[in-house]
Amino acid sequence: MTDAPYSGANTRRNIVAFLIGKVPTALLTVSFLGLSARTLSAAEFGRYVLVMAMVEIVLGTTTLGLDWVLLRYAPVYRLHGCRGGLMRMIGAVAAARCAILSLVALLIAGAGPALAAAGYALPLPADLAGPFGLLLVIEGGMRILRDNTLEALALQSRLQLVLVARGVTVLATLWYLSRHGGAVAADLVLAEAGASALSLLLSLAAVAGGLAAVRANDAPWTRPDWRQLLRVALLNYASGIVEYLYSPNFLILLLARFESAAAIGGLGFVLRLTDIIRNYLPGMLVFGLVRSRMIGAYVKSGDYAELRMWAQFLYKISLLTLLPVMGIVFIQGEQILALASAGRYASDHLLFAVLCCWLALRLHRLILGVVFNAVELMQAWVRGSLLSLLVLPLIYVAGRDWLGVWFVVVALFGNELIVGALAVLALRRRGLGWTVGLRWIARAAAATAA
Repeated sequence: MTDAPYSGANTRRNIVAFLIGKVPTALLTVSFLGLSARTLSAAEFGRYVLVMAMVEIVLGTTTLGLDWVLLRYAPVYRLHGCRGGLMRMIGAVAAARCAILSLVALLIAGAGPALAAAGYALPLPADLAGPFGLLLVIEGGMRILRDNTLEALALQSRLQLVLVARGVTVLATLWYLSRHGGAVAADLVLAEAGASALSLLLSLAAVAGGLAAVRANDAPWTRPDWRQLLRVALLNYASGIVEYLYSPNFLILLLARFESAAAIGGLGFVLRLTDIIRNYLPGMLVFGLVRSRMIGAYVKSGDYAELRMWAQFLYKISLLTLLPVMGIVFIQGEQILALASAGRYASDHLLFAVLCCWLALRLHRLILGVVFNAVELMQAWVRGSLLSLLVLPLIYVAGRDWLGVWFVVVALFGNELIVGALAVLALRRRGLGWTVGLRWIARAAAATAA
């Protein structure tokens, strides 16, 4: 098979499909967030935020790097037309993922009462343990197929159809609940699980169709052995663990130790809104598409200059569109939150504005992560991540009593600054140039401020 799946023409087709799909997905996401804030009480919405944060943390900390095995090597197998090897790799990764998540769900369900009796209660509410376990297993299996496999195979149109189907399902369920007596956190978690189950079936059908289209290529090539796969998995997992310890979801769980459910509900709402902004910046809109294309092109040509060009283009276009959003949020943030939450979380407008500034650092880190994987310098990435981890206990111990919800903001900024700086230094030490572009960033920021 040729390199058509990762060619410029196919990338452009995927971008068109992606942008078309993102319009309804954006509307569905915003509608769900607004309706959930109106349907659930502040305390119940806070409980729902805790469960979803726990789901994300467990999904992230139990990947064992399996997602990056698909993202890194599925393009290699597809380029060389090795359908059988690709099917075996996807099947093994999906089976391992579901088995691990099932075991973790059972352990959490069994250990919860014992820990509570010993005075060490989990942040997960006891009455939501069952819905949590169900959602965990279904969502984890679905993401391996939808987010990792379909992206790696450059099947963006099918991925967008699955996303839209999931959004419609969960929003329709929430709308029904709001019209028939309201809802509690458990209802919303079960609605998420049902939507994920439908997405799992659709993703399975989409992957099967994509595999059927793979054509054999007789050109000689060396298949990656299990040691290569294991190395990529473990290095990405090591850095991913640190990333999840600094993720908003894990920090919310720490915050739950000393803040009320209502305060966590406000923070969770603002973080979800910030995440929507990040996902719909132009650079991030095509990030999933260009990520697989960047890796596939670098695998074929080994041209670091082209890889760097794509990465810095993504960062520049994302930041230039983020800056006016920052300006709007700083001026009209209170009104935006009042409209989105029916006035419930309008007082968190300053938190909202500062988190939008954090997005600039977050975007840089996401793009650098792809570069480090492509050039196989994950050891340096892991070292930087581990060094940043030393700061988190200091922030928690020193600031939890007086920072309040701002503890999350301080931790997020500290992590991104440390990892980003160390990553740039690591590239430069190895002769791989990387320009942050501080001058044009300063000029653009000054124009936005004016």
